[in-house]
Amino acid sequence: MDLTQNRAAAAKEAPRVARLTRHLKARLEDFGPGGPEVVQADQETGVVRFRIPGKDSAWLQAQLRERWDIRIGVEDGLAVCRLSPQVAFEQLDRFWGCLFELVG
Repeated sequence: MDLTQNRAAAAKEAPRVARLTRHLKARLEDFGPGGPEVVQADQETGVVRFRIPGKDSAWLQAQLRERWDIRIGVEDGLAVCRLSPQVAFEQLDRFWGCLFELVG
């Protein structure tokens, strides 16, 4: 799963990108205290930036790629997901499950 690239959504796809963004933000916030801190969840661009207290984002990036072939970006010390209309909600749920396994 590649969460490092998104393409500009056509006007008809913009609502889906916004829903995907809200969904991922909500899933990340499901962790509760000590879990991911969402820094940005831009519904227009589908960019979600977050950090996990006590965990290095580069380590998180490497673990996700090595264990589950999930690709995320790291920018300015933050984990970054770029959502495109082709991402399935189930993929975001899988991503959440993998994060939970790493840091839950």
